[in-house]
Amino acid sequence: MSIMLKELLSQPEVLHDCLAQNRKAVKEIASVIKSGEISHIVTMARGTSYNATVFFKAAMELATGIPVVTYMPSLTTVYKGGLNYKNSILFAISQGGMSTDTLEVVRSAKAKGCKIVGVTNNKDSLLAKESDFILYLAAGEEKSVAATKTFAAQICVLQMVVSEVSGNASILKDIENAGAKLNKVKELTDAIDSAAKTVKDSEHFVVLSRGLTLALADELALKLKECCYKYTISYSSSEFMHGPLALIDEKSSVILIAPNGECKNDFINIATRLRLLNARIVAFSDIKDVLDISDVKIKLPACSKWDAAFVYSLAFQMFAEHMSVRLGLNPDSPRNLKKITITR
Repeated sequence: MSIMLKELLSQPEVLHDCLAQNRKAVKEIASVIKSGEISHIVTMARGTSYNATVFFKAAMELATGIPVVTYMPSLTTVYKGGLNYKNSILFAISQGGMSTDTLEVVRSAKAKGCKIVGVTNNKDSLLAKESDFILYLAAGEEKSVAATKTFAAQICVLQMVVSEVSGNASILKDIENAGAKLNKVKELTDAIDSAAKTVKDSEHFVVLSRGLTLALADELALKLKECCYKYTISYSSSEFMHGPLALIDEKSSVILIAPNGECKNDFINIATRLRLLNARIVAFSDIKDVLDISDVKIKLPACSKWDAAFVYSLAFQMFAEHMSVRLGLNPDSPRNLKKITITR
């Protein structure tokens, strides 16, 4: 068993620990956001952590209406500029908490009076020391280069904030109950391995989703690039219709991340369109119509809008790990990559 697989399978325990560690900090952060002095939230992250901010933006805006904006680090690190941080709070997300560009942005924002929320898996990191509040991922050391369990922990703590700020207790309840569904996903190992084996020789992939799970399409695309060396692009299923659909022909492999919910009809419509274009469709879904249309299908447990991120991310992480192994690669140590990446 690869280290990556061992780590990603630990997610039920990670969520349990993450919830236990962060209840007090979440209440403190939510109190600041609800104080009336905060009009918008700023996020800053790279890589997998950036994809977690994409999810956070969708969830927070949906549940509370508070705008969430993504900060471009080069505005500080290269151009020596920055934002007007008045009435804002900055969520800086870094698994190791040592990224130089993250720290430079944090220090610049603090100098302008901005409150900082550090989201990290390292309590002793420079990011933790620079932050006003810490959301501790409590995931244990992540040895595999590809981030898996820390992504789940990031989604967990960020959704906890969304729940507390919105006053929607059902969000927190869904997180607390997600472990049982994750254990059901772990039982799908054979089906996921079979799917990975079937499509492992595809030269490239397109990954589509929409709404709260759009960030998961971005994260699956990243995992297929770094673990399987597959050229992969991700899109909103609606945005895909505005031009990129021209890419599709009978040689195309398209992965749909399609949980039941508000976007159900959109997922059925895009699957139908792809079928007419003779693309090979790989579906992670619980929507019968989507599964029936698809060539390769992984039927997942029914989810609410708030626990789907955990269920679907675990499934596609397993998919990427199995594909990597099927290709004769080492998912724990992708070529050209290190666990900590230094950028500015």
